[in-house]
Amino acid sequence: MRRSTAGGLARLPRLDETWLIATAQLRTWVAPPDEKPYRPYIIITFNADDGAMRGTELVPGSPTPRQVWDALSNAARHPTPNSGKPGAPQRLVVSDSALAEKLLAFFADAKLEIDLIEAPMPDEVRDIIRELETHMRQGTPENPALVAVPNVSPELIASFYAAAAEFYRAAPWVQLSNYHALALRHPYENEFRYAIVMGQGGVEYGLAMYPTWDNVRRTFTEDDNPLDAIPAEGLHSCFFDDATKMPFDDLDAIEKFGWAIAAPNAYPIVVVVEKARTVRRPTRAELLWYEVALRAIPMLVRDHLKPNGRGDFEPIEMTLYVPTHAGTLQVAVKYPAGDLPLAEQPAQRVEWADFEGDVEKDDEPRAFDRRVMERPMQELARQMGRGETSESALDRAQDLMYDAFEETNPAKRIALAHDALTISADCADAYVLLAQEEADTLQRAMEYYAQGVAAGARALGKEFFAENAGHFWGLLETRPYMRARHGLAETLWRLNRQEDALAHYREMLRLNPNDNQGIRYLLVDLLLQLERDEEIAPLLKQYHDDWSATWQYTRALLAFRKHGATARANKALADALEENPHVPAYLTGRKRVPNRLPDLIGMGDEREAIAYAADHLNYWRRTPGAVEWLNAHGQAPKKPVATQARPRRAAARKRKPSR
Repeated sequence: MRRSTAGGLARLPRLDETWLIATAQLRTWVAPPDEKPYRPYIIITFNADDGAMRGTELVPGSPTPRQVWDALSNAARHPTPNSGKPGAPQRLVVSDSALAEKLLAFFADAKLEIDLIEAPMPDEVRDIIRELETHMRQGTPENPALVAVPNVSPELIASFYAAAAEFYRAAPWVQLSNYHALALRHPYENEFRYAIVMGQGGVEYGLAMYPTWDNVRRTFTEDDNPLDAIPAEGLHSCFFDDATKMPFDDLDAIEKFGWAIAAPNAYPIVVVVEKARTVRRPTRAELLWYEVALRAIPMLVRDHLKPNGRGDFEPIEMTLYVPTHAGTLQVAVKYPAGDLPLAEQPAQRVEWADFEGDVEKDDEPRAFDRRVMERPMQELARQMGRGETSESALDRAQDLMYDAFEETNPAKRIALAHDALTISADCADAYVLLAQEEADTLQRAMEYYAQGVAAGARALGKEFFAENAGHFWGLLETRPYMRARHGLAETLWRLNRQEDALAHYREMLRLNPNDNQGIRYLLVDLLLQLERDEEIAPLLKQYHDDWSATWQYTRALLAFRKHGATARANKALADALEENPHVPAYLTGRKRVPNRLPDLIGMGDEREAIAYAADHLNYWRRTPGAVEWLNAHGQAPKKPVATQARPRRAAARKRKPSR
């Protein structure tokens, strides 16, 4: 026992009590708004005689003597209800020897004597701290730690972390999309496992693993909530995130052993979500596969996969010699891993974000359908003598479709579309609605859209096309046809029929160069994917007065690709930054693209930046030096942001197979 004095408490009544000061770092996180999350420390003051807790304080770092003194003073002056009277203790028990030494020095010049005792933290205090941690986690249990997996040595984990760091730095998601499924087999196993790299969309980075090819196929063909359709083998993934997603035992081991972490948001987390929605860590065999895959995939992308000029790679089947903690292993690799059933994909894209939270998209209010505005416009045209005075079968069918656009019940909308087709088989909008809402597969959606294009062409007639090319969309009767052709082109793109999609996009711009549908953005996106920069330049020139983020940042990117960081490219980037300064944060990785993309975007605002990055992020990352150039250029002064929001264009985004 050592004796200290503490003058700040001299004016309080002296209590013949022993108090315990306990400090511990909590196994939970605190995330203040706009601040970096941290693991807090707690300072708890107990009355050791009766077990009453007189006070608690949370501090962001290891408690200093001043913070302990403040906590002690608060407990003495303002004890928690029913824990005792205000007053200073006679004795103070501290469980941390180093802290006790610091407190002695801190209290050295005080006037009130307090006996300072070093003693281990009682088990009941540890239990209270564990209960507090559970409360702060809202009752959710801690996820199991990798260091607790049976038969997994620190050496294997160290090698896994090193492989994950190399994988993250290599960024194979820049080249590989969700549609590039790889098959890998290491010599410890008889069967292939399958991998899809996550990260091309900038939302979540990592590697999804599938024990069987049927797991891969189901990922692309089933449209259920992914958590309701978990296969018997579970959902396997290794994803990169910040330290707050890591089990605390793993964090402690990383600090203890110095295991490799590539970046603050690149902690590798391997999980298996099972049927009961429980989470487990991988087995030793699964962890061995991940170590091999994390090393083999960057080697494969860097040295062996060759582009085929159509947005894909040439097939390959080979053996890679992969260094691991157990030595160099011969790993069998195959691409493509199998035939992806693209035509069997759900027609409507399903995103994980659709199932996050308590409300699914189907329960949300239906957005206003702008197509309903065409009915009064059509009626006004008739009153002005610009339309047919007698109502045709197609007019009656189209009128039913206006009813369908206003209808909130999905089944009734579909029924109205079928009724419209019984009145007129030339009602293109009916086919469009069926493609959007009734088609269960991409193949069926394509068939509906193709029928809509044919119906619209019949309704307009060959002479109409010859006479009105260049003025479509401004003529109301052309809009159902243009909607059908838009949907058909997007569906063809999703089916990897890029040349067919390009032909439709080009023809739509010929028919309607005013481009009310935003077709030019889709065309540029597809041309960038196919690396046909020379075909983009005429579009940039044709729509030279377009100041959207897509146009301005594409102009800057192409200037950099062609000329490097010249004055011309710098000027183009400066113009882009002036129009929307939010884009660089998402292109350079300072911010991640959110899971749910905005439904509306405003010119120059952050929502527009998110929408642009979601579709164009990898074009910048695939251009050597472009991201570094963007980082070095700095931020332009912000201009006033437009207050009018506009609907986000319907880009041909790929469905994410896993998170």
